[in-house]
Amino acid sequence: MLDKRCLSLLNIINRDCVGSGYKVFDTEYLLSSMPVKFGLDSQSVLDCVKTLSDREYISVKYQDDFEICLCPLNKGRLVFENQIECEIERAHAQKFYFLYSFLGALSGGLSLIILLVVLGVI
Repeated sequence: MLDKRCLSLLNIINRDCVGSGYKVFDTEYLLSSMPVKFGLDSQSVLDCVKTLSDREYISVKYQDDFEICLCPLNKGRLVFENQIECEIERAHAQKFYFLYSFLGALSGGLSLIILLVVLGVI
């Protein structure tokens, strides 16, 4: 599982790499595109690139201290598609939880009313 920094970097790479070819990124551009809350420096960005490359989310063709030539692999592109599918499934399940809760409360209330009628309380 990737940490939030690597996921954020992968999102930036996926956003900027439209085709299936390699693209040259400036490390300062990647650093400035990352959220400030992570408090990263250029070495941290390079570490995230290495992590993504080692786990086969991206392919690095060339890398130095100032530029990186890379492209996202299929595994890297599928990460966000899978997250979107999981969010849709979660929202769908929440609708069913509401329905099941409502039907349970309704059947419990009706059972209570029938019991009271049978006992002669009502």
